Amino acid sequence: MRRVPRFPINHAHTDADQAARRRRLPAKWLAAMLVTAAVALLAPGVTYLTTVRSSTTTAATTAAVATTGCRGVTPALLPATGFITNPSRAQGGHLWWRRSADGSVCIGTVIMWVQYNATAAKTWRVIVYSARHPGGVTLASRTFTLKRGWYWWGFGVHQAYQGLSAVCVTATESFGMSCVHFTTPTAG
Repeated sequence: MRRVPRFPINHAHTDADQAARRRRLPAKWLAAMLVTAAVALLAPGVTYLTTVRSSTTTAATTAAVATTGCRGVTPALLPATGFITNPSRAQGGHLWWRRSADGSVCIGTVIMWVQYNATAAKTWRVIVYSARHPGGVTLASRTFTLKRGWYWWGFGVHQAYQGLSAVCVTATESFGMSCVHFTTPTAG
């Protein structure tokens, strides 16, 4: 049996010193440590895109959300298709949605993952198919030139659609397209 050496007790510390060492960290430090720990646990080779919105974009988005009040509450997975995939190939992204009393479907935030095998410029798009737009309409898009790796981006859609049939994401059609399909509720 192996013994674990014990450190000698240092009696030079006062009760005040010990109380100071046991004091709790401020909430902002605790939050910073939790974020750092979460980032440290992320899969290697995954790069996360961050950007700062301009004040006009933020103001327009805030005004749109405030006027419509559209926020998704139910998650839905976008299946992995082609290069629209996360590192584990379990999903191509996800979105948040909610059906309103009038039958319309509110789409909140859409998150999409894209894998790049080489440096390329691709336009990431969120496309909605509805009764009004049976051929699809691009709601949000962003062009990125990125190196090899996996990336994700969130699009704040926050709009309601009557007769919504599908929400799709793509990063140029050659990368594939992933969709979540919606059905219209039946009168019961």
